[in-house]
Amino acid sequence: MNQKDISRSRKFKYGSVAMLFTVTVIAAVIVLNVVVTALTQTFSLYVDMTSSDMYSISEACSGIMDELVEEHRDDVVPLHYNIIFCSPFDTLEGSQSSSMVYNFALKLQAQYPDLIDIKYIDIITHPSLAEQYTATTADTVRTTDVIVESATGYRKFLLEAFYVTAESDGSIFAFNAELKFVGAFLQLAGEYNPVAVFLDGHSESDSSAMQMLFDSAGFDVMTLNLQKGSEDGSVAPGELPEYAKVLIINNPLYDYIGANGDGLVNEIAVIDEFLEIKEDGSSGNLIVFMNNNSAGKLPELEEYLVEWGFQFGRATLQDKESATSVDGQTIIATLPTEGVGSSLHTSLRALPSVPMTIVKNACPIYQVFQEKEDRIVSSVLTTTKTAEAYPNDGEGEPVRGQFDLMTVARECRYIDNQPCYANVLVCGSADFANSAYIAQRQYGNSDILFSVMREFGKDQVPIDIDFKVFDDIGLNISTQQANGWTAVLITVVPAIMLIWGVAVYIRRKHL
Repeated sequence: MNQKDISRSRKFKYGSVAMLFTVTVIAAVIVLNVVVTALTQTFSLYVDMTSSDMYSISEACSGIMDELVEEHRDDVVPLHYNIIFCSPFDTLEGSQSSSMVYNFALKLQAQYPDLIDIKYIDIITHPSLAEQYTATTADTVRTTDVIVESATGYRKFLLEAFYVTAESDGSIFAFNAELKFVGAFLQLAGEYNPVAVFLDGHSESDSSAMQMLFDSAGFDVMTLNLQKGSEDGSVAPGELPEYAKVLIINNPLYDYIGANGDGLVNEIAVIDEFLEIKEDGSSGNLIVFMNNNSAGKLPELEEYLVEWGFQFGRATLQDKESATSVDGQTIIATLPTEGVGSSLHTSLRALPSVPMTIVKNACPIYQVFQEKEDRIVSSVLTTTKTAEAYPNDGEGEPVRGQFDLMTVARECRYIDNQPCYANVLVCGSADFANSAYIAQRQYGNSDILFSVMREFGKDQVPIDIDFKVFDDIGLNISTQQANGWTAVLITVVPAIMLIWGVAVYIRRKHL
Protein backbone atom coordinates (compact mmCIF):
# COMPACT_ATOMS: atom_id res chain seq x y z
CA MET A 1 0.00 0.00 0.00
CA ASN A 2 1.56 3.30 -1.07
CA GLN A 3 1.73 6.46 0.97
CA LYS A 4 -1.30 7.93 -0.76
CA ASP A 5 -3.43 4.91 0.03
CA ILE A 6 -2.22 4.94 3.61
CA SER A 7 -3.18 8.61 3.91
CA ARG A 8 -6.61 7.92 2.45
CA SER A 9 -7.05 4.95 4.78
CA ARG A 10 -6.07 7.05 7.76
CA LYS A 11 -8.44 9.86 6.77
CA PHE A 12 -11.24 7.36 6.26
CA LYS A 13 -10.48 5.83 9.64
CA TYR A 14 -10.39 9.13 11.48
CA GLY A 15 -13.33 10.48 9.49
CA SER A 16 -15.42 7.43 10.36
CA VAL A 17 -14.45 7.73 14.00
CA ALA A 18 -15.31 11.42 13.98
CA MET A 19 -18.65 10.75 12.33
CA LEU A 20 -19.41 7.94 14.76
CA PHE A 21 -18.38 10.18 17.63
CA THR A 22 -20.63 12.99 16.36
CA VAL A 23 -23.61 10.66 15.92
CA THR A 24 -23.00 9.19 19.37
CA VAL A 25 -22.83 12.63 21.01
CA ILE A 26 -26.02 13.79 19.27
CA ALA A 27 -27.82 10.59 20.27
CA ALA A 28 -26.54 10.94 23.83
CA VAL A 29 -27.76 14.53 23.99
CA ILE A 30 -31.21 13.50 22.75
CA VAL A 31 -31.43 10.61 25.21
CA LEU A 32 -30.17 12.82 28.04
CA ASN A 33 -32.72 15.48 27.13
CA VAL A 34 -35.54 12.91 27.21
CA VAL A 35 -34.35 11.48 30.53
CA VAL A 36 -33.87 14.90 32.16
CA THR A 37 -37.28 16.07 30.89
CA ALA A 38 -38.94 12.94 32.30
CA LEU A 39 -37.15 13.32 35.63
CA THR A 40 -38.00 17.03 35.74
CA GLN A 41 -41.69 16.35 35.20
CA THR A 42 -41.75 13.37 37.55
CA PHE A 43 -39.87 15.01 40.40
CA SER A 44 -40.73 18.63 39.52
CA LEU A 45 -37.07 19.66 39.17
CA TYR A 46 -37.65 23.29 38.23
CA VAL A 47 -35.84 26.44 39.30
CA ASP A 48 -38.34 29.24 39.87
CA MET A 49 -36.80 32.65 39.09
CA THR A 50 -40.07 34.61 38.81
CA SER A 51 -40.45 37.58 41.13
CA SER A 52 -43.60 36.13 42.75
CA ASP A 53 -42.22 32.56 42.98
CA MET A 54 -45.09 31.57 40.69
CA TYR A 55 -44.07 27.94 40.41
CA SER A 56 -42.73 27.39 43.93
CA ILE A 57 -44.29 26.30 47.21
CA SER A 58 -44.38 29.28 49.55
CA GLU A 59 -43.15 29.28 53.14
CA ALA A 60 -46.73 29.81 54.32
CA CYS A 61 -47.88 26.74 52.42
CA SER A 62 -44.96 24.62 53.61
CA GLY A 63 -45.50 25.69 57.20
CA ILE A 64 -49.17 24.64 57.15
CA MET A 65 -48.38 21.36 55.40
CA ASP A 66 -45.55 20.52 57.81
CA GLU A 67 -47.83 21.25 60.77
CA LEU A 68 -50.57 19.09 59.24
CA VAL A 69 -48.16 16.17 58.80
CA GLU A 70 -46.88 16.52 62.35
CA GLU A 71 -50.37 16.65 63.88
CA HIS A 72 -51.41 13.44 62.14
CA ARG A 73 -48.12 11.56 62.42
CA ASP A 74 -49.52 9.08 64.96
CA ASP A 75 -52.92 8.52 63.33
CA VAL A 76 -54.01 4.89 63.22
CA VAL A 77 -55.07 5.44 59.60
CA PRO A 78 -52.24 7.42 57.97
CA LEU A 79 -53.26 10.74 56.46
CA HIS A 80 -53.06 10.50 52.69
CA TYR A 81 -54.41 12.42 49.69
CA ASN A 82 -54.93 11.69 46.03
CA ILE A 83 -54.90 14.63 43.64
CA ILE A 84 -56.93 13.33 40.72
CA PHE A 85 -56.93 14.83 37.25
CA CYS A 86 -59.87 13.84 35.07
CA SER A 87 -57.83 13.52 31.88
CA PRO A 88 -54.84 11.34 30.89
CA PHE A 89 -51.55 12.83 32.08
CA ASP A 90 -50.24 13.32 28.53
CA THR A 91 -53.05 15.83 27.81
CA LEU A 92 -52.54 18.04 30.85
CA GLU A 93 -49.71 20.00 29.23
CA GLY A 94 -52.05 20.86 26.36
CA SER A 95 -53.14 24.18 27.85
CA GLN A 96 -51.32 26.64 30.07
CA SER A 97 -54.14 26.77 32.62
CA SER A 98 -54.22 23.01 33.21
CA SER A 99 -50.43 22.73 32.94
CA MET A 100 -49.83 25.21 35.76
CA VAL A 101 -52.18 23.39 38.14
CA TYR A 102 -50.72 20.02 37.15
CA ASN A 103 -47.12 21.12 37.64
CA PHE A 104 -47.92 22.70 40.99
CA ALA A 105 -49.53 19.42 42.08
CA LEU A 106 -46.32 17.66 41.05
CA LYS A 107 -44.38 20.11 43.20
CA LEU A 108 -46.54 19.28 46.21
CA GLN A 109 -46.21 15.56 45.56
CA ALA A 110 -42.42 15.82 45.25
CA GLN A 111 -42.14 17.69 48.56
CA TYR A 112 -44.58 15.41 50.39
CA PRO A 113 -44.27 12.01 48.64
CA ASP A 114 -45.63 10.03 51.60
CA LEU A 115 -48.67 12.30 51.89
CA ILE A 116 -49.72 12.93 48.29
CA ASP A 117 -50.20 10.84 45.16
CA ILE A 118 -51.08 12.11 41.69
CA LYS A 119 -53.65 10.05 39.79
CA TYR A 120 -55.43 10.30 36.47
CA ILE A 121 -58.82 9.09 35.28
CA ASP A 122 -59.98 9.19 31.67
CA ILE A 123 -63.66 10.04 32.06
CA ILE A 124 -64.19 10.15 28.30
CA THR A 125 -63.05 6.56 27.72
CA HIS A 126 -64.29 5.31 31.10
CA PRO A 127 -67.19 7.56 32.23
CA SER A 128 -68.12 5.16 35.04
CA LEU A 129 -64.94 6.23 36.88
CA ALA A 130 -66.52 9.64 37.48
CA GLU A 131 -69.70 8.33 39.11
CA GLN A 132 -68.16 8.08 42.59
CA TYR A 133 -67.47 11.84 42.46
CA THR A 134 -71.07 12.90 41.80
CA ALA A 135 -73.37 13.73 44.70
CA THR A 136 -76.64 13.89 42.76
CA THR A 137 -78.14 12.89 39.43
CA ALA A 138 -77.42 16.32 37.97
CA ASP A 139 -73.87 16.51 39.32
CA THR A 140 -71.20 16.18 36.65
CA VAL A 141 -67.46 15.69 36.38
CA ARG A 142 -65.63 17.60 33.65
CA THR A 143 -62.38 16.62 31.97
CA THR A 144 -60.80 19.78 33.41
CA ASP A 145 -61.95 19.14 36.99
CA VAL A 146 -59.41 18.51 39.73
CA ILE A 147 -60.39 16.27 42.67
CA VAL A 148 -58.66 16.06 46.05
CA GLU A 149 -59.53 12.79 47.75
CA SER A 150 -58.81 11.20 51.11
CA ALA A 151 -60.20 8.31 53.13
CA THR A 152 -62.87 10.64 54.55
CA GLY A 153 -64.24 12.12 51.30
CA TYR A 154 -63.34 14.38 48.43
CA ARG A 155 -63.41 17.97 47.21
CA LYS A 156 -63.99 18.71 43.54
CA PHE A 157 -62.77 21.92 41.86
CA LEU A 158 -63.36 23.53 38.51
CA LEU A 159 -60.12 24.45 36.77
CA GLU A 160 -60.96 28.16 37.00
CA ALA A 161 -61.13 27.88 40.80
CA PHE A 162 -57.31 27.86 40.84
CA TYR A 163 -57.15 31.35 39.33
CA VAL A 164 -58.17 34.84 40.44
CA THR A 165 -60.08 37.23 38.20
CA ALA A 166 -59.84 41.02 38.15
CA GLU A 167 -62.78 43.10 39.35
CA SER A 168 -62.47 45.57 36.48
CA ASP A 169 -62.74 43.35 33.42
CA GLY A 170 -63.01 39.75 34.66
CA SER A 171 -59.59 38.82 33.28
CA ILE A 172 -57.45 36.20 35.02
CA PHE A 173 -54.51 37.85 36.74
CA ALA A 174 -53.27 35.53 39.50
CA PHE A 175 -52.63 31.89 40.43
CA ASN A 176 -54.31 30.56 43.57
CA ALA A 177 -53.51 26.83 43.61
CA GLU A 178 -51.80 26.86 47.02
CA LEU A 179 -54.90 28.13 48.81
CA LYS A 180 -57.22 25.69 47.04
CA PHE A 181 -55.11 22.60 47.61
CA VAL A 182 -54.19 23.40 51.22
CA GLY A 183 -57.79 24.33 52.02
CA ALA A 184 -58.95 20.96 50.67
CA PHE A 185 -56.24 19.14 52.65
CA LEU A 186 -57.31 20.84 55.88
CA GLN A 187 -60.99 20.13 55.33
CA LEU A 188 -60.44 16.47 54.49
CA ALA A 189 -58.19 16.07 57.53
CA GLY A 190 -60.98 17.36 59.77
CA GLU A 191 -59.01 20.50 60.63
CA TYR A 192 -61.77 22.63 59.23
CA ASN A 193 -65.28 21.96 58.00
CA PRO A 194 -67.91 24.58 57.23
CA VAL A 195 -70.73 24.46 59.77
CA ALA A 196 -74.43 24.50 58.92
CA VAL A 197 -76.34 25.97 61.88
CA PHE A 198 -80.04 25.15 62.17
CA LEU A 199 -81.55 27.86 64.35
CA ASP A 200 -83.96 26.72 67.05
CA GLY A 201 -86.19 28.18 69.75
CA HIS A 202 -89.10 29.44 67.62
CA SER A 203 -90.99 26.16 67.07
CA GLU A 204 -89.18 25.50 63.80
CA SER A 205 -90.19 22.50 61.70
CA ASP A 206 -88.28 19.22 61.80
CA SER A 207 -85.05 19.52 59.82
CA SER A 208 -83.61 16.01 60.17
CA ALA A 209 -83.77 15.17 56.45
CA MET A 210 -82.11 18.44 55.52
CA GLN A 211 -79.46 18.00 58.20
CA MET A 212 -78.52 14.64 56.68
CA LEU A 213 -78.23 16.34 53.29
CA PHE A 214 -75.87 18.99 54.69
CA ASP A 215 -73.81 16.28 56.36
CA SER A 216 -73.50 14.46 53.02
CA ALA A 217 -72.30 17.70 51.43
CA GLY A 218 -69.35 17.94 53.84
CA PHE A 219 -70.77 20.28 56.48
CA ASP A 220 -70.63 19.86 60.21
CA VAL A 221 -74.22 20.26 61.43
CA MET A 222 -75.48 21.71 64.69
CA THR A 223 -78.75 23.01 66.15
CA LEU A 224 -78.46 26.29 68.05
CA ASN A 225 -80.73 28.46 70.17
CA LEU A 226 -79.34 32.00 69.97
CA GLN A 227 -80.83 32.88 73.35
CA LYS A 228 -79.28 29.92 75.17
CA GLY A 229 -76.16 29.01 73.18
CA SER A 230 -75.16 25.44 72.49
CA GLU A 231 -76.06 22.64 74.89
CA ASP A 232 -72.41 21.68 75.44
CA GLY A 233 -71.44 25.27 76.27
CA SER A 234 -69.02 25.60 73.34
CA VAL A 235 -71.08 28.45 71.84
CA ALA A 236 -72.26 31.25 74.12
CA PRO A 237 -75.70 32.92 73.85
CA GLY A 238 -75.76 35.38 70.97
CA GLU A 239 -72.70 33.80 69.37
CA LEU A 240 -72.16 31.46 66.39
CA PRO A 241 -69.58 28.69 65.96
CA GLU A 242 -66.22 29.75 64.52
CA TYR A 243 -66.64 28.14 61.12
CA ALA A 244 -70.36 28.75 60.66
CA LYS A 245 -71.03 29.20 56.97
CA VAL A 246 -74.80 28.77 56.61
CA LEU A 247 -77.72 29.58 58.92
CA ILE A 248 -80.99 27.74 58.27
CA ILE A 249 -84.36 28.98 59.50
CA ASN A 250 -86.95 26.31 58.81
CA ASN A 251 -90.55 27.51 59.06
CA PRO A 252 -90.67 29.10 62.54
CA LEU A 253 -94.04 29.64 64.19
CA TYR A 254 -92.77 32.47 66.41
CA ASP A 255 -90.84 35.55 65.40
CA TYR A 256 -87.13 36.19 65.83
CA ILE A 257 -86.27 38.84 68.40
CA GLY A 258 -84.95 42.21 67.31
CA ALA A 259 -83.84 45.20 69.37
CA ASN A 260 -85.39 45.04 72.86
CA GLY A 261 -85.07 46.37 76.38
CA ASP A 262 -85.60 43.03 78.07
CA GLY A 263 -81.99 41.89 78.03
CA LEU A 264 -82.68 39.29 75.37
CA VAL A 265 -80.29 38.55 72.54
CA ASN A 266 -81.03 40.63 69.44
CA GLU A 267 -81.26 37.67 67.08
CA ILE A 268 -81.81 39.81 64.00
CA ALA A 269 -78.58 41.70 64.75
CA VAL A 270 -76.69 38.41 65.14
CA ILE A 271 -77.94 37.25 61.75
CA ASP A 272 -77.15 40.60 60.13
CA GLU A 273 -73.59 40.64 61.47
CA PHE A 274 -73.12 37.06 60.28
CA LEU A 275 -74.10 38.04 56.72
CA GLU A 276 -71.79 41.06 56.61
CA ILE A 277 -68.79 40.67 54.28
CA LYS A 278 -65.75 41.30 56.46
CA GLU A 279 -62.46 42.93 55.46
CA ASP A 280 -60.77 39.53 55.33
CA GLY A 281 -63.37 38.39 52.77
CA SER A 282 -65.27 36.07 55.10
CA SER A 283 -69.06 36.16 55.20
CA GLY A 284 -72.09 34.03 55.91
CA ASN A 285 -75.20 32.80 54.13
CA LEU A 286 -78.82 32.41 55.18
CA ILE A 287 -81.57 30.03 54.04
CA VAL A 288 -85.18 30.64 55.09
CA PHE A 289 -88.12 28.28 54.53
CA MET A 290 -91.59 29.59 55.24
CA ASN A 291 -95.01 28.17 54.35
CA ASN A 292 -98.22 29.85 53.30
CA ASN A 293 -99.57 30.04 56.86
CA SER A 294 -96.61 31.92 58.35
CA ALA A 295 -96.37 34.92 56.01
CA GLY A 296 -97.26 38.14 57.80
CA LYS A 297 -96.92 36.63 61.27
CA LEU A 298 -93.16 37.15 61.73
CA PRO A 299 -92.72 40.94 61.42
CA GLU A 300 -89.13 41.21 62.72
CA LEU A 301 -87.78 38.48 60.45
CA GLU A 302 -89.84 39.52 57.45
CA GLU A 303 -88.88 43.18 57.82
CA TYR A 304 -85.23 42.20 57.84
CA LEU A 305 -85.64 40.07 54.69
CA VAL A 306 -87.16 43.09 52.90
CA GLU A 307 -83.72 44.71 53.19
CA TRP A 308 -82.40 41.82 51.08
CA GLY A 309 -85.15 42.27 48.50
CA PHE A 310 -87.82 39.74 49.54
CA GLN A 311 -91.39 39.92 50.71
CA PHE A 312 -93.55 36.89 51.42
CA GLY A 313 -97.09 37.18 50.13
CA ARG A 314 -99.98 36.46 52.51
CA ALA A 315 -101.55 34.06 50.06
CA THR A 316 -101.65 30.43 48.98
CA LEU A 317 -100.49 29.51 45.49
CA GLN A 318 -102.32 27.22 43.09
CA ASP A 319 -100.91 26.30 39.69
CA LYS A 320 -103.30 23.81 38.13
CA GLU A 321 -101.41 24.01 34.82
CA SER A 322 -98.35 22.50 36.51
CA ALA A 323 -99.21 20.46 39.60
CA THR A 324 -99.44 16.88 40.77
CA SER A 325 -102.51 17.44 42.95
CA VAL A 326 -106.10 18.27 42.00
CA ASP A 327 -106.12 21.42 44.13
CA GLY A 328 -103.03 22.71 42.31
CA GLN A 329 -101.07 23.29 45.52
CA THR A 330 -98.43 20.59 44.92
CA ILE A 331 -96.67 22.62 42.26
CA ILE A 332 -94.13 21.36 39.72
CA ALA A 333 -91.73 24.31 39.70
CA THR A 334 -90.57 26.08 36.57
CA LEU A 335 -86.78 26.52 36.26
CA PRO A 336 -85.74 29.98 34.98
CA THR A 337 -82.85 30.11 32.53
CA GLU A 338 -81.55 33.60 33.29
CA GLY A 339 -80.10 35.39 36.30
CA VAL A 340 -78.00 34.30 39.26
CA GLY A 341 -80.77 32.02 40.48
CA SER A 342 -80.68 29.92 37.31
CA SER A 343 -77.08 28.89 38.07
CA LEU A 344 -78.37 26.83 40.99
CA HIS A 345 -79.97 24.34 38.63
CA THR A 346 -77.87 24.58 35.46
CA SER A 347 -76.74 20.95 35.76
CA LEU A 348 -80.29 19.82 36.49
CA ARG A 349 -81.62 21.53 33.36
CA ALA A 350 -78.88 19.91 31.27
CA LEU A 351 -80.15 16.38 31.97
CA PRO A 352 -81.83 14.56 29.06
CA SER A 353 -84.92 14.14 31.23
CA VAL A 354 -85.26 16.88 33.85
CA PRO A 355 -86.78 15.55 37.10
CA MET A 356 -89.70 17.35 38.70
CA THR A 357 -88.97 19.85 41.45
CA ILE A 358 -91.91 19.91 43.86
CA VAL A 359 -92.98 22.96 45.89
CA LYS A 360 -96.02 22.22 48.04
CA ASN A 361 -98.26 24.52 50.11
CA ALA A 362 -96.37 27.60 48.97
CA CYS A 363 -96.83 31.31 49.40
CA PRO A 364 -95.63 33.73 46.70
CA ILE A 365 -92.36 35.59 47.06
CA TYR A 366 -92.28 39.15 45.75
CA GLN A 367 -89.04 40.85 44.74
CA VAL A 368 -88.87 44.25 46.44
CA PHE A 369 -86.02 45.19 44.08
CA GLN A 370 -83.87 43.44 41.52
CA GLU A 371 -80.69 45.40 42.11
CA LYS A 372 -79.74 47.76 44.92
CA GLU A 373 -76.24 48.88 45.84
CA ASP A 374 -74.17 45.66 46.03
CA ARG A 375 -77.17 43.30 46.10
CA ILE A 376 -78.97 41.60 43.25
CA VAL A 377 -82.15 39.52 43.52
CA SER A 378 -83.01 36.66 41.18
CA SER A 379 -85.66 33.96 40.78
CA VAL A 380 -84.61 30.35 41.43
CA LEU A 381 -87.98 28.59 41.03
CA THR A 382 -91.27 29.99 39.75
CA THR A 383 -94.81 28.96 38.92
CA THR A 384 -96.16 29.08 35.39
CA LYS A 385 -97.76 32.30 34.14
CA THR A 386 -101.26 30.98 34.84
CA ALA A 387 -100.83 30.41 38.60
CA GLU A 388 -103.16 32.06 41.07
CA ALA A 389 -102.51 33.51 44.53
CA TYR A 390 -105.48 33.17 46.90
CA PRO A 391 -105.44 35.61 49.88
CA ASN A 392 -105.15 33.76 53.19
CA ASP A 393 -107.85 35.91 54.82
CA GLY A 394 -110.33 34.98 52.10
CA GLU A 395 -110.90 38.62 51.19
CA GLY A 396 -110.47 39.79 47.63
CA GLU A 397 -110.12 37.97 44.34
CA PRO A 398 -107.17 35.69 43.54
CA VAL A 399 -104.31 37.29 41.61
CA ARG A 400 -103.25 35.55 38.42
CA GLY A 401 -99.66 35.52 37.12
CA GLN A 402 -96.19 34.01 37.49
CA PHE A 403 -94.84 33.98 41.04
CA ASP A 404 -91.50 33.19 42.65
CA LEU A 405 -91.41 30.00 44.71
CA MET A 406 -87.72 30.31 45.61
CA THR A 407 -85.58 33.44 45.31
CA VAL A 408 -81.95 34.29 46.02
CA ALA A 409 -80.25 37.59 46.84
CA ARG A 410 -76.49 37.97 46.48
CA GLU A 411 -74.26 40.70 47.81
CA CYS A 412 -70.82 41.07 46.24
CA ARG A 413 -67.78 42.99 47.45
CA TYR A 414 -64.25 42.84 46.09
CA ILE A 415 -61.54 42.35 48.69
CA ASP A 416 -57.99 42.43 47.27
CA ASN A 417 -59.47 41.99 43.79
CA GLN A 418 -61.28 38.81 44.79
CA PRO A 419 -65.08 38.71 44.69
CA CYS A 420 -66.59 37.87 48.09
CA TYR A 421 -70.24 36.94 48.43
CA ALA A 422 -73.00 36.77 51.00
CA ASN A 423 -76.22 35.05 49.97
CA VAL A 424 -79.77 34.83 51.27
CA LEU A 425 -82.07 32.17 49.82
CA VAL A 426 -85.78 32.15 50.65
CA CYS A 427 -88.37 29.51 49.79
CA GLY A 428 -92.11 29.97 50.13
CA SER A 429 -92.62 26.34 51.13
CA ALA A 430 -91.44 24.47 54.21
CA ASP A 431 -92.37 21.23 52.43
CA PHE A 432 -89.69 21.78 49.79
CA ALA A 433 -87.11 20.12 52.07
CA ASN A 434 -89.49 17.44 53.30
CA SER A 435 -87.97 13.95 53.34
CA ALA A 436 -90.65 12.83 50.89
CA TYR A 437 -88.99 15.01 48.25
CA ILE A 438 -85.29 15.23 49.11
CA ALA A 439 -84.80 11.56 50.02
CA GLN A 440 -86.05 10.29 46.66
CA ARG A 441 -83.98 10.61 43.50
CA GLN A 442 -86.96 11.07 41.18
CA TYR A 443 -87.34 14.67 42.37
CA GLY A 444 -84.98 17.56 41.71
CA ASN A 445 -85.33 19.08 45.20
CA SER A 446 -82.17 17.47 46.58
CA ASP A 447 -80.16 18.47 43.49
CA ILE A 448 -81.05 22.12 43.99
CA LEU A 449 -80.26 21.98 47.71
CA PHE A 450 -76.90 20.33 46.99
CA SER A 451 -76.13 23.09 44.52
CA VAL A 452 -77.04 25.71 47.12
CA MET A 453 -74.83 24.01 49.71
CA ARG A 454 -71.84 23.91 47.37
CA GLU A 455 -72.32 27.55 46.45
CA PHE A 456 -72.83 28.72 50.04
CA GLY A 457 -70.20 26.49 51.65
CA LYS A 458 -67.12 27.19 49.56
CA ASP A 459 -64.07 29.40 49.93
CA GLN A 460 -63.95 29.86 53.67
CA VAL A 461 -60.49 28.59 54.53
CA PRO A 462 -58.92 29.84 57.79
CA ILE A 463 -55.39 30.16 56.44
CA ASP A 464 -53.27 33.03 55.19
CA ILE A 465 -51.82 32.16 51.79
CA ASP A 466 -51.54 34.87 49.16
CA PHE A 467 -52.26 34.33 45.48
CA LYS A 468 -49.46 34.88 42.96
CA VAL A 469 -49.92 37.68 40.46
CA PHE A 470 -49.02 37.00 36.83
CA ASP A 471 -47.84 40.59 36.37
CA ASP A 472 -44.82 39.75 38.50
CA ILE A 473 -43.41 36.81 36.55
CA GLY A 474 -40.23 38.58 35.38
CA LEU A 475 -36.90 37.04 36.37
CA ASN A 476 -36.02 37.98 39.92
CA ILE A 477 -32.21 37.70 39.98
CA SER A 478 -29.62 40.31 40.85
CA THR A 479 -27.02 41.74 38.45
CA GLN A 480 -24.34 39.74 40.25
CA GLN A 481 -26.29 36.51 39.79
CA ALA A 482 -26.93 37.34 36.14
CA ASN A 483 -23.21 37.99 35.59
CA GLY A 484 -22.41 34.70 37.28
CA TRP A 485 -24.72 32.73 35.00
CA THR A 486 -23.29 34.59 31.99
CA ALA A 487 -19.74 33.69 33.04
CA VAL A 488 -20.69 30.02 33.32
CA LEU A 489 -22.28 29.97 29.89
CA ILE A 490 -19.54 31.88 28.00
CA THR A 491 -16.42 30.57 29.75
CA VAL A 492 -16.86 27.33 31.63
CA VAL A 493 -18.78 25.43 28.95
CA PRO A 494 -16.47 26.56 26.06
CA ALA A 495 -13.43 25.77 28.26
CA ILE A 496 -14.68 22.20 28.74
CA MET A 497 -15.17 21.83 25.02
CA LEU A 498 -11.70 23.30 24.34
CA ILE A 499 -9.99 20.90 26.74
CA TRP A 500 -11.87 18.00 25.19
CA GLY A 501 -10.77 19.11 21.69
CA VAL A 502 -7.11 19.45 22.72
CA ALA A 503 -7.17 15.98 24.26
CA VAL A 504 -8.59 14.46 21.07
CA TYR A 505 -6.00 16.31 18.94
CA ILE A 506 -3.05 15.11 21.04
CA ARG A 507 -4.35 11.57 20.99
CA ARG A 508 -4.72 11.59 17.23
CA LYS A 509 -1.27 13.09 16.75
CA HIS A 510 0.38 10.19 18.56
CA LEU A 511 -1.52 7.48 16.72
